[in-house]
Amino acid sequence: MNILYPFAKRFIAGEDLPTAMKSIHNLQTSGYLSTVDILGENTLRRDQAEQAQKAYLDLLSQVDKESLPVDFSVKITQMGLDIDRDLCKRNVSEILSAASGHTVRLDMEGSDYTQQTINLCIELHETYRNLGQAVQAYLYRTGGDMERLIEKGISIRLCKGAYKEPDTIAWTSMDDIRTNFLTQAKIILKEGFLPAIATHDEYLLTEILDFVRKENISPRSFYFEMLYGVRRDIHKALLDRGYQVRIYVPYGKSWLPYTLRRLTEKKENLLFVMRHLFRETFGLSKIN
Repeated sequence: MNILYPFAKRFIAGEDLPTAMKSIHNLQTSGYLSTVDILGENTLRRDQAEQAQKAYLDLLSQVDKESLPVDFSVKITQMGLDIDRDLCKRNVSEILSAASGHTVRLDMEGSDYTQQTINLCIELHETYRNLGQAVQAYLYRTGGDMERLIEKGISIRLCKGAYKEPDTIAWTSMDDIRTNFLTQAKIILKEGFLPAIATHDEYLLTEILDFVRKENISPRSFYFEMLYGVRRDIHKALLDRGYQVRIYVPYGKSWLPYTLRRLTEKKENLLFVMRHLFRETFGLSKIN
């Protein structure tokens, strides 16, 4: 399946730490911030979870050595949740302790893990104030989850949601997902603590930019967060307007399962990549 790597490598900052660091440096030089994700999830053995944690600690050590303002994104199944919750909690806690000068957000995975992720975030945030949480706009429950997180002063990254979920728990119409995304984005922009708005959707971006202007919301009070290698034209347009743009940078040897899962879980994922590649290539951005 290495035939996919030329396609995948545009969206992944390499397979190892030295290669990823080059990408992080390039982004910083260009004026962008980074959120780094070491690829991997659903570990089934303790040694795998411990190796994943060590990879984050090694990354943290390198980032601090170079004094880089990098955030981190961690999946709790990668840290051993499916093996033992205490193991997972300990692994995440040690990362948070080592990352005291950085924000670490728990990634949101499939709906089987939503409640456990929110619970762990709120529990750990009592001790580690640098912990944030990603939420997914397509889940019906997200508004309630956001209320709890905002009340606790937890930094939220709002995204649409990438996993295939049934219509009993999630909106499946893009119009409905956009409506809820916009509703929740306005809430965290007004009430949240350093929120990240994570979308490449030009309709949503246009609406959010208009809302920010009308409400006189400071561009320094939130971030736009974009995927590495996706719509670099939009990245630059937002940066040029004076907004903080944080690039979500995944790397690691698990690039193949990551790529296959993202392209096969929802047909919209493949369409998303192809559509945005086309729009970037031909300069069709509405965000100028």
